[in-house]
Amino acid sequence: MKTFKDAYTAGELAAALGVTDRAVQMRARREGWQARRKPGRGGGNEWLVVSMPEGTALAVRMAEERTAVAAAASDHPPTTSAPSAPGAPTPLDPKRRQQALARLDLVRLYLDWLRRHGKSVQSRANFLAAYDGGAWPQLLATVGPVSWKTLERWKVQQRRAGDLMAIADKRGLAHRGKSLLTERHRQIILGKALHINNPAISYVCNQVTGLCKAEGLHVPSPATIRRFLNQYMGDCYAEWTFIREGKKAWNDKAAIWFERNWGLVEVGDILIADGHTLNFETTNPDTGKPCRMTMVLWFDGASNYPLGWELMPTENTASISAALRRACIRLGKVPRIAYLDNGKAFRAKHFKGCADFRQAGIVGLYEDLGVQVIHAWAYHGQSKPIERFFGTFHELENWVPSYTGRSINTKPARMHRGEAMHRKLYDALGGRPLTMQETHAAIAHFFDAYVLRPQRGHLAGRTPHEIFSAGRGPGLTADDLNRLNLWMLSREVREIDRGGTVRLLGRRYFAPELYGKKHAVVVRYDDQRPQSVLVYATDGRFLAEAREMQTLHPAAYYLGEGEHREQLADALAIRREQEKLAGASSRALLDAVVIPEHRQRMAQLASDAPAALPEGERDIPPPARRELPIPTVTDDERRAHDAMLAEHRARMAARPAYEAPSFFASQLDRYEFLFRISEVQGLPLTEADATFKAEYEQSDEYLEVALPRYEQQRRLIARMAAMEARAS
Repeated sequence: MKTFKDAYTAGELAAALGVTDRAVQMRARREGWQARRKPGRGGGNEWLVVSMPEGTALAVRMAEERTAVAAAASDHPPTTSAPSAPGAPTPLDPKRRQQALARLDLVRLYLDWLRRHGKSVQSRANFLAAYDGGAWPQLLATVGPVSWKTLERWKVQQRRAGDLMAIADKRGLAHRGKSLLTERHRQIILGKALHINNPAISYVCNQVTGLCKAEGLHVPSPATIRRFLNQYMGDCYAEWTFIREGKKAWNDKAAIWFERNWGLVEVGDILIADGHTLNFETTNPDTGKPCRMTMVLWFDGASNYPLGWELMPTENTASISAALRRACIRLGKVPRIAYLDNGKAFRAKHFKGCADFRQAGIVGLYEDLGVQVIHAWAYHGQSKPIERFFGTFHELENWVPSYTGRSINTKPARMHRGEAMHRKLYDALGGRPLTMQETHAAIAHFFDAYVLRPQRGHLAGRTPHEIFSAGRGPGLTADDLNRLNLWMLSREVREIDRGGTVRLLGRRYFAPELYGKKHAVVVRYDDQRPQSVLVYATDGRFLAEAREMQTLHPAAYYLGEGEHREQLADALAIRREQEKLAGASSRALLDAVVIPEHRQRMAQLASDAPAALPEGERDIPPPARRELPIPTVTDDERRAHDAMLAEHRARMAARPAYEAPSFFASQLDRYEFLFRISEVQGLPLTEADATFKAEYEQSDEYLEVALPRYEQQRRLIARMAAMEARAS
């Protein structure tokens, strides 16, 4: 309970009432306050509280109470404490204290009103009318409607108790911290709630009710059980989470975490690698079937800049090295630290058969480049900042037509059962899996936009591009680039083709250094830069960098543009150069080797020639030629042959002008095939196909989904036909 002074100096009263010392002196004379000498040094007077009017005394005590409440709140923040000892007053919470002070303000206003307008019943009613009418809206909102008898009771309560908080709302305080639950009740409840199967609280309530009935204990209500569990979870949250949800949840929700200061490292010091399964479908170039590719990404920790990436149709450890090579080229230097996820989940998900990166040759490869390898904690996403970036990357995935969702709850409607309309709309709008080239292009476009966005955290409003540009390296040395090419590029064994060309991934590559050779070579290439490949001999010797050959215009000089003529001229120049080289080497070989050897061989034959034959043996006549009889064809054979020929011609005439597939995935696919045969190619349809086409054009599916697209194609065909007619 707050103990108040019985006398105050003029300065103390001025500070409490918010007025000047002169205003206090004038009010004391007007209201007839009594004073006494102030004890101690300095002298002066103190004004006695008992001599003040009740409203003034109440205002002084309220001001002192507010000061004490503010000081207590700043020195001792509100905490959840244990129940107070028996017999001790229950402390008031700040909300009840503020409400009590608002009641005292209302009592003070009430007493001032009575002092000015009298103490009649009508005067009291006028005060309540003004109060209910909104004269003091803040007090009305805090205290609520009251009667003048309630105000009188509050006045008497605080005067008799000598404590301003005597009129505070104390309902429920007597039972605060008390519970009907015994120690056995708590054991039963916690035994059911702290279960490794993480049961729902409603299931816990049912089990507790049954056990209490079986043991003859008081059966607590579900609300009581929930209150107890909420209090226990607040006091023992770490234990609650660890037992019910496991170590991973405890690490994510309850364990302490530490924040890295990425401002202490430079750009390129630490590169972080992790794998992410794309949430959209891409056509697998090996099988031709759609699948969710896995992206391995290297991410710069200092600038939040995504550097090199690789897409894996099938999981392999070489992809992470190929992505690092691209990251080093873009970074312009070799990183000092490679931060890899070596957890079991990452290995099982992205690298089948890789029990440990240390046994896959990756660590030794990186250390040869001067890169120190660090492995992240398993099942600890907080240790890898790249995980946060993958969440941002979902923005791109969500807009890809072949989006599959990142969870069961976020799957698009077309992937649910019974959503035929959404699947038809998906097909009609051109939905399909992306190709590998389109996937790479989409990822590159998103990364370019991402690095221009200002970011919070250690970037402090700057963009990743700004930080990365300031710290980018000068470029890789020839030795570093050669080692990266040898160890981190994809490789295939191919044979040099005619003219010094090499075929790879459906492309042809040419280098002058390969002309005239025809043997096996090792071709190293980068999927993201297919314009050129590096060609090595099987013993490791570098032969040449072969560049992709461009296809030529069929009639470049007559129908092509200037660029097409230049390409043809370059190709012919290469051919003439090869012909000149071949002719020069052939003539040199002819003069130096072939002609001398031929002359030597002819001289040897002349010296070894046999003697002439006798005269009689020279005139032996050649054998006579035997004439073969001409076969004859009878009339019956001729008629049978003519009938068979007529039957064959009739069969060929009845055969349709096209060959339809034996299976169509849907009626729309069959209509698409017949539309192209009849209206694009202009071939006649069979009677069955013509009937199907006419009936399908009257179906609801055609009218609602396909009609606009095919009408647009018909207008385009008609326009092209008109242009050809005008040209002819």
